[in-house]
Amino acid sequence: MSDKDLLSERRGQSLILTFNRPEKANAMTLDMVSQLFNILKNTTTDRGTRAVLICGAGSNFMDGIDMSIYGTDIAGAQEKINNLLLPYHSAIRELQAMEKPVIAAVEGRVSAAGLSLMLACDFVIAAKNTVFNSKFTHSGMTPDGGCSYFLPRKIGIQKAIEILTLAEDFDVDEAEKLRLVNRVVETEHLQEEAIKLLDRLAEGPTRAYGAVKRLVMKAFEQDMNTHLGLEHTYFGQSMRSFDFRDAVKARATGKPVRFSGT
Repeated sequence: MSDKDLLSERRGQSLILTFNRPEKANAMTLDMVSQLFNILKNTTTDRGTRAVLICGAGSNFMDGIDMSIYGTDIAGAQEKINNLLLPYHSAIRELQAMEKPVIAAVEGRVSAAGLSLMLACDFVIAAKNTVFNSKFTHSGMTPDGGCSYFLPRKIGIQKAIEILTLAEDFDVDEAEKLRLVNRVVETEHLQEEAIKLLDRLAEGPTRAYGAVKRLVMKAFEQDMNTHLGLEHTYFGQSMRSFDFRDAVKARATGKPVRFSGT
């Protein structure tokens, strides 16, 4: 599997995906994002997988799309980039659709497509050496991969326009201030801390986690009364889950709860 642009590793009830082009700062290729979409699509319906971790090989998460795709043939480049965007956007949709929580463990460069993928994840653990940049306007291009969707929701319109327009580097301290990352860790402890969170999430109430994701995203799209109705629906569903029953039994017996994710 070492010759693949994307490595996939099972860890109990979790899945670790690693972008594997360290010599190119893990810049995205068609093969890489096609592999990512296919794996995520299968993971969405796989009840045996309860948490996902996405990271990059070497010392970078992802420095955008591999710009060598453009070359000097503009018409040919446009066709290539459109072919890449189809699985890329489908992968973003899968990250949002799956009920299992997804962690991005980021370090080094997190730019353009890498930033979009990070924003689509549910948790972000960042190493202290991480540098972020939207980068799209460096090439006279506009955001893709949901970057212009997620960013204003996370940090507000004014700051999102600044980051997407000026495309300047900002460090992990600024990212933490903007609440783009959940935790900042020493670079050498990034993988260790990401695995700890991965294991914790993989042992949790998966269906409830999925409902949380959907409720939070819907909060920006509907009025309060409609949202209360949706909360009621998901609350009822969660009470019919085995996870809820197991929690009630564990509390009654004084034993620690062991969730099955069902």
